Amino acid sequence: MKKESIISTVFLLIVLAVAIIMGLTVVSDAFARLYESNLSPVVFTLIVLVLGFVFNIVYMELAHVLGAKVGKCKVVSINCYFICLQKKKEGWKLGTADFDGLTGETKIIKTEKSKLNAYVWMPIVFYAAELAACVVLYTMGQTAPTNSALKWLAIAALLWIILSSILIVYDFIPFKLDTMNDGYRLSLLTKPDNAGALLDYMDYQGKLVLNDIPVGIEFNESFTDFTVEMNLLVVEQAVLRKDYQCALEMLLKMKKSEAKIDPYLKKRIVAQEMFVYLMTKPIDEVKKFYDEEVNDAERKFISNDTQVESLRSYALIAGLIDDSQFEVQYALSKKDKAFKQCEKIYLEEEKKLFEEVIKKIQEKHPDWKK
Repeated sequence: MKKESIISTVFLLIVLAVAIIMGLTVVSDAFARLYESNLSPVVFTLIVLVLGFVFNIVYMELAHVLGAKVGKCKVVSINCYFICLQKKKEGWKLGTADFDGLTGETKIIKTEKSKLNAYVWMPIVFYAAELAACVVLYTMGQTAPTNSALKWLAIAALLWIILSSILIVYDFIPFKLDTMNDGYRLSLLTKPDNAGALLDYMDYQGKLVLNDIPVGIEFNESFTDFTVEMNLLVVEQAVLRKDYQCALEMLLKMKKSEAKIDPYLKKRIVAQEMFVYLMTKPIDEVKKFYDEEVNDAERKFISNDTQVESLRSYALIAGLIDDSQFEVQYALSKKDKAFKQCEKIYLEEEKKLFEEVIKKIQEKHPDWKK
């Protein structure tokens, strides 16, 4: 399991525990003191939480939209829990789309004056305004007359505070989770190399929305975990162009760097390196490299990883080095799932490249079934 997956799981368990404790103590006490409606407390709580969740989804993305505008970025997509408004060449269109975030995602493209500080910080400003309004309602409910609507508004405000606080804390955890949260963006903005790479990455994602071929991502030789991730995108683009020499040069620069790079990323580098070698060098030479330079952890990663880059390597290793028809068939059985993770704009090129992989294996083993 990746480090960010572990962090995400631990944090969600903590959030669940906090929510249960708050429900059994603070909220339960508030119901006992304030609640006098004939409506079931459970039904009331569910209604408030559903409405609060929907509101906060939209509210947070509106904060990102305003932050993008303040930071001189162009908004091209607003996604609120899969409901997505996207800017296309023919105009804005409403539909559904995946997102990289807890509850939604606002995608941008950069201009010459773009900065991401406001984009990242604006949800905090919006949360502060929401919190202030809820505190006022809750305070008013404490002294409101019996049967006053302010009594149930006070409890709703308390539930709203708990929900919005959980969401904002999750959004600003300063680590890379399974999603691209604002806390991780903020940690990237503190380092100039990462800040520039983050803007390039968000511009890249925004241009994918517009169905443009992303340009402007350059190989970054100031290696951090994030810039290496970006560099692997550049490597993949070189591979799809069949510019294997360029791809190898970039891979070796990252591999030989003395910078501290996450082990997961190092394994991805090795997976791509093996692919380039298998596509360009004599099998005996690659087998010698594989036996002497690729360790067990890296081999296991290549065989288990679900991304198409590693799957190509796995198929070639199975077919050209291990001569295992079973493992080749196993690799091919996973390719459709891997293709689903590819950006649509590159999907056809990825499929064509995989066909070349299959063809290369068949050249050595013409008797094997495709």
